[in-house]
Amino acid sequence: MVTIIMVFSFTFFTYNGQRLYRLRNKLLQPNSIGERLVWIIRNKKVLIISSAIAGLIGLSCTYFINSNSWIILFPIGILSFFYVIPFSPKRKSLRELPFLKIVIIGLVWSLIIVCFPFIDSQVTIENYGTIFFAVLQNFLFIIAITLPFDIRDLNFDKTAQIKTIPQLIGIKKTILLSEILLSCSLFIMYFSNLKTAHFYGLVIGYLITMILIASANSKRKELFYSGLIEGTVLILYSCVLIVDYFFSL
Repeated sequence: MVTIIMVFSFTFFTYNGQRLYRLRNKLLQPNSIGERLVWIIRNKKVLIISSAIAGLIGLSCTYFINSNSWIILFPIGILSFFYVIPFSPKRKSLRELPFLKIVIIGLVWSLIIVCFPFIDSQVTIENYGTIFFAVLQNFLFIIAITLPFDIRDLNFDKTAQIKTIPQLIGIKKTILLSEILLSCSLFIMYFSNLKTAHFYGLVIGYLITMILIASANSKRKELFYSGLIEGTVLILYSCVLIVDYFFSL
């Protein structure tokens, strides 16, 4: 439970901190601000206070975790910090480097989802290949559900001169790429040691995710991305719980 609270707190702190930093440095153009960023501007003080509290809670939780967990947490923290903050005033942040931001997002979340729980629980790892393919499977899934956000931010990224995959290959091919990555992730999962009920639940969740991504475009409302696409992780979890329940009857 402590690790869940810590990950949630640090995610909340980092997620809001990055956006507040971008607002502070006027990286947003008036004609590219969406509904989400308008809400952030209106509730800036609340976000600063709540993010500071979340950061303190996250730091407090680190006292209770396994010290070896810093092997994962430290590099993730460095990547998250420099994701929007440049190494120096004359250099670009990591997210501004061509096509890199989506890779960082996929890598950070894959390590948190797979590697961090293993290290923190001090479970003996007998097969490192299993860990590798679990990281790869999650990496492909995270990349697949992150690509639609580059479609959403297409106009802003053009204004900020941030090169992304949708700019390179277009929206339709980006959606196709996302579907291919989901299929590859599902293929890897097929050969993993999962309970039958869990696998079928994940298949249903993946199909729902594919349908949602197929309907993505730059004109979709903010709720479609921040609510549905970003919530596909919860959809997967819910599908697993539901199918597991019916298998147990």
